[in-house]
Amino acid sequence: MKLLAIAFNLLLLLAASMCSSSSGEKSLLGNNSSSKKVDDSCLMDYTGENEGKFFTEELIKDLANGNPIKPDHYEPRHMYRYSWKENGVIHFIGFDEMETAEKLRLKRNDKNKDIPNLVVDYTKNTYRDKTPEEATKLNKLIDDELGKSNDPNANASSNKSLQNTVMAMQQNAYIPLDTKADYAVYNRKGFGVFVVVGEVLLSLSAQVGPYGSVDEEKSVELARKLADKVAEVCN
Repeated sequence: MKLLAIAFNLLLLLAASMCSSSSGEKSLLGNNSSSKKVDDSCLMDYTGENEGKFFTEELIKDLANGNPIKPDHYEPRHMYRYSWKENGVIHFIGFDEMETAEKLRLKRNDKNKDIPNLVVDYTKNTYRDKTPEEATKLNKLIDDELGKSNDPNANASSNKSLQNTVMAMQQNAYIPLDTKADYAVYNRKGFGVFVVVGEVLLSLSAQVGPYGSVDEEKSVELARKLADKVAEVCN
């Protein structure tokens, strides 16, 4: 699992550099004064020790269509999971992380002053399909990082397989969602849902069916409904 953390951290570092260069280009497109469409005021209360505690059974019960919901939480990491069965098929949703513009270190400057929402811009540039050139660059970054590791298992075949899995999740996997949020996108290979509400980025998950036999169409629809629910938290 250490490799997975390294890989994702490198993904974010690479995406952040891409985000800064694309932000400079976008700033030439015109002046937009609106920074957010969705109210995130109450979400700011769910940071720190309260992170994610808005993600309750009450919030998501409509998604289960009256079916009994099973919670499976891990409080020390602020991870919240729910599952239920509908027509015999298991459905999973979860909350993984909540990052504010401040936590992401997104600040206004001359290059990005005309971008309406920096968190949307960051998310669009981070959670998207990578080009072959970007994938090659990312693989090299991961290999270089593993080469510096003191872990004797850093180059084990199992870790290489995990690296390939991480890379596959960046290729032809992201599906933008039409929702009430400022922005939402779904990763059909990793089942991640990335939702921007105001200046908050929420990392969620949505999956219909067990691993190996996931219903992609239903998973995308569940992800869309979940993003809509989260966008309404502060209403």
